Amino acid sequence: MSKYLTKDEVMDMFKITYQTLHRWRQEGKIPYVRVSSRKIVYREEDIKKLLNEKIPEEYKKEKMNVLYCRVSSNKQKEDLKKQEQLLRDFCNANGNTIDLCLSEVASGMNENRKEFNKLIDLVIDNQVENVFITFKDRLTRFGFDYFKNLFQKYDCKIVILNNPVNEDNFDNELTEDLIAIIHHFSMEMYSNRRNKLKDIEKSLNTMEKNNEKEDW
Repeated sequence: MSKYLTKDEVMDMFKITYQTLHRWRQEGKIPYVRVSSRKIVYREEDIKKLLNEKIPEEYKKEKMNVLYCRVSSNKQKEDLKKQEQLLRDFCNANGNTIDLCLSEVASGMNENRKEFNKLIDLVIDNQVENVFITFKDRLTRFGFDYFKNLFQKYDCKIVILNNPVNEDNFDNELTEDLIAIIHHFSMEMYSNRRNKLKDIEKSLNTMEKNNEKEDW
């Protein structure tokens, strides 16, 4: 009896993206079985046979070397350029081809960093071999090991130069991030307190109106 594989299993075996798998299907380069209008599976024996054959070079997935640079504020844009130059010099000295450089101005605690999220998507899509950063807090201010372990699951290595561009600026940036945290929680507390006061005021107004009705 044939064993069937999912698209994720096939993508992992060939180390390819979904776009490549879709293109292979359209070009008739990979057999598949459509079990419903929205579901496709693959016979294991067909996939193993393909794996034993030579895959054309144009379909082989090239994994990238990516530089990631970050500063917290526009005042530090010069440091952003210095980070990139340090990483480029390091890669050139070690024979690493640079495929992509992602740079942004954003707090290391910001969960919605555009370039950082793009990097994560590329890693999960198995497109990245190495991520080069000057210092680990360029990637994230806290929880670095979580991302390190995540990237490792996709055979992606984080290479850290461990060489801050400017130690004073990094200390200032940490201070700015901590101030941002305090400001955020202060505003949350103020907002909650203001809402509670409004509730109390509303209750008092309701009681006053009820009392007026009773007096009438």
